Amino acid sequence: MANKREEARRARAETRAAAARREAEAREAAAAAEKAKELDVVPALRNLGFRADQARLAAAHCDSTVPDGPLEERLRTALRFLAPPARRWRPVPNGLAPAP
Repeated sequence: MANKREEARRARAETRAAAARREAEAREAAAAAEKAKELDVVPALRNLGFRADQARLAAAHCDSTVPDGPLEERLRTALRFLAPPARRWRPVPNGLAPAP
């Protein structure tokens, strides 16, 4: 009877260990997918001259706004997020100062 109990304990422990391995693999796969999403936008922004922290921030913004969009759309969203709005400048008729 003691042998049967020991076998049952071993079987439960193996089942728990297998479940823990599957869960860890699932977490790693999710982390890898998240990293891949970030890496598709970040290198492009870095090549355009943005700092690493700015590129990561823009990638996070893309993940929240366009999570499953194509790279082109994600990059466009990131650039809109990083670029300040353009100021309009009109020459003043007398040429002294720009209009506000």
